[in-house]
Amino acid sequence: MDSSSAILLCRCGGIRALLENSCCIVPPSVRDELTVKGHEGSEFFNLCFEKGLIRVEDAGNDFNPGISLHKGERDVISLFASGRGDYIIIDDGRGAAYCRSNGIPYINALLAVKILNICGKTGRDETAASYNRLKEYGRYSAAVIDWAERAGADELKFFLL
Repeated sequence: MDSSSAILLCRCGGIRALLENSCCIVPPSVRDELTVKGHEGSEFFNLCFEKGLIRVEDAGNDFNPGISLHKGERDVISLFASGRGDYIIIDDGRGAAYCRSNGIPYINALLAVKILNICGKTGRDETAASYNRLKEYGRYSAAVIDWAERAGADELKFFLL
């Protein structure tokens, strides 16, 4: 998961259910972005790392995607490319485009919240509140929101918990 997705999920209230129901792995660069002292959510994320709710792993390679990506997004993709994780949660547009172009399974925070509901991990009201906050806080295009709203269990079956 990239730091943008983690922060959005934290702000909307969806991160706890995600961490309780999945294994979340991030590279050191994302951990560093999430735990900057004084930044929103940093204390929460520090606790998550201390308790092992979010694992930190280094891909240990010199992954070069061939395009300019932020370090966190590049490192998240590198982790996946090195065999860690089944898919990526990423909200960075360039990172998502890279995943799409290279056949890497990924979802954004909107879909993560929706999947938690489809799997029965969150209730309808909680999901609706989180989803609406994500639409408010995130920088999603109308097309991304439309696709997320239309996507059902069939489209998302690979990601179901």
